[in-house]
Amino acid sequence: MLRMCCDGTQPMMAIPIDGNNVEATGPHETFQVWLVEDSEADELLMRAALKLDGLDCEFQVSPDGEKAIEFIETLDSGEHWHRPDVVLLDLNLPRKGGTRVLERIRHSPKCARIPVVVVTSSDSPGDKSQVSRLGATRYFQKPLDLVEFMKLGPLVREVVQSRKSATQA
Repeated sequence: MLRMCCDGTQPMMAIPIDGNNVEATGPHETFQVWLVEDSEADELLMRAALKLDGLDCEFQVSPDGEKAIEFIETLDSGEHWHRPDVVLLDLNLPRKGGTRVLERIRHSPKCARIPVVVVTSSDSPGDKSQVSRLGATRYFQKPLDLVEFMKLGPLVREVVQSRKSATQA
């Protein structure tokens, strides 16, 4: 159990990260999640949000834009067999920015149809417009409030389930 946001005596929120406190609903399915995020703290929060929503996930993490593009090239070459079900992409990445990564994802033969949720601190209308033009599935602004950040879990669930329903139709 990960305890976050405490006042010194009682935790305000406890987030399960080991899966022991989350009851699965429906048939068991493991989702492949690709996190493109340079902040370890934000990566931890994203993992916690998905776990708190009951999503069973395996993670691939790219800590910068250059590593993300290398991962896309690996997927395109057929060397990697776990194609992500969803990408959680930060825009403010070192080495190569998130918009460049998104552009490369959308031009990839193997990744072009993977849903991409942009998870960023930016509230710039220009950023929102640019990622929309580049084909981002959803835009989630990283809030300062922990409870608000945990809303990422239901959003990712909705995106993944919508994608699964579309491919089964």
